[in-house]
Amino acid sequence: MLESSGRISGDVAELKLDLLSPEVAISDEIKEYENKEVVFSFSPYNQNQCEIHTLQKPDAKKLTKELKNISKTLLRHFKNQGSGGSNIACKPIHNSGSYTVLFESLPPDIDEILEIDYSGSGRIFGFLIDNIFNIVTIGKKHR
Repeated sequence: MLESSGRISGDVAELKLDLLSPEVAISDEIKEYENKEVVFSFSPYNQNQCEIHTLQKPDAKKLTKELKNISKTLLRHFKNQGSGGSNIACKPIHNSGSYTVLFESLPPDIDEILEIDYSGSGRIFGFLIDNIFNIVTIGKKHR
């Protein structure tokens, strides 16, 4: 707490640094979020922009395979541009041009969506919050 003089009051200034024991402060049970697998949320899903209903069986299989790959990927391998190994190739897109319709129903603090091209058959659009990939829409064509 600041006093009227702009100084930190004595009770706050004298906080002890050893309030947490090392066993509580550092735990093997705690994982860094980059080591967690990516999970899906469909809460921001935009049905009006989705083209999933137009997928033919082979394209639907490719989509399912890509979603499975994404769900088995660690977050640290997710946003890499390369498509080699266990990386998921994502292209960041912003609220401009033909992409603006994807941002219309999203909160204003979402300023980037990731575009994942799966096997040339279509695209998955979504954004990350921690290890949660929030799917906005799935499309067949490039925007």
